[in-house]
Amino acid sequence: MNLHHLKYLVEVARAGSISLAAENLFMNQPNLSKAIREVEADVGAEIFRRTPKGIVPTEQGEQILEYAERIVRQVEEMKSLYRDDRRNKIVFSLRAPRSGYISQAFARFVVQLDRTKELDIQFRESSSINTIKRVEEGGYNLGIVRYLKNQEPSFRRMLGNRMKHELVWEFEGHVLMSRTNPLAVKTMVTDEDLEAGTEILYGDLRVTSLSREDRQQAVRRAVNNKRKVFVSERGSQIDLLHQDPSSYMWFSPMPEELLDRYGLVQIRSETRSPVYRDVLIYRQDRKLSDADRMFLEELYKVRDDLERQRENQ
Repeated sequence: MNLHHLKYLVEVARAGSISLAAENLFMNQPNLSKAIREVEADVGAEIFRRTPKGIVPTEQGEQILEYAERIVRQVEEMKSLYRDDRRNKIVFSLRAPRSGYISQAFARFVVQLDRTKELDIQFRESSSINTIKRVEEGGYNLGIVRYLKNQEPSFRRMLGNRMKHELVWEFEGHVLMSRTNPLAVKTMVTDEDLEAGTEILYGDLRVTSLSREDRQQAVRRAVNNKRKVFVSERGSQIDLLHQDPSSYMWFSPMPEELLDRYGLVQIRSETRSPVYRDVLIYRQDRKLSDADRMFLEELYKVRDDLERQRENQ
């Protein structure tokens, strides 16, 4: 296995298709397929699997791709250290939770970037545990982690003294659902309203890095019913909200623009709402770049808009 093999893996994952990746890499499809099989034989695991929507990484493949992406990126950074074109390149990388306000801020940030410069932009939605790990390893420059307020001691222990961290936002969770949900006409919902529904969950609730007590507290925030589905992909979450009119999920406040786009509503809880914290993290040995600050400026603008929207409700 060599650097070319790692670049092949990254391109296949990005393209979602062997044939398209081969075209982008200016090589024929059989040779690319052979190279992928060679890497799988070397690591002893299947990296990709075929689905009706194309090629997707397996669970083991996701881990291997994390290493491949980091190695390729670090080699490119090393090669560009003393090149004149470094000043003509914008580099930015972020891992963050699935969140409407963060994705909107990221989109606004990218639109404003200097179009005359080369871009190396990485944005990946991820669980908080994986975000901490990848930022600490140097695979990503910035991370945003989300946790329930009562889980803060566990996350502070994981961050230790190796990470700089600052609070981005503390907010009450909203109940997100399709406009076809019978509860969508309400201005507030209660636990009793939600008991018959299906709760869609995503997060670190089953990750061993959190203490057993923290995980139990996190699970107790859910309504006391037996209909809970863990889904880690944003598109599937939205599909399920629409396919099952009784389904709902706790989510960060979402911009009205995104609610309208996806046919969703967000409603506050009358009886109780979990309090979350989104926290920015980056390594102690790193200074924020101009691109980092530009993104954070957009992030705080979107956050402040949502705060004003909430106050006016």
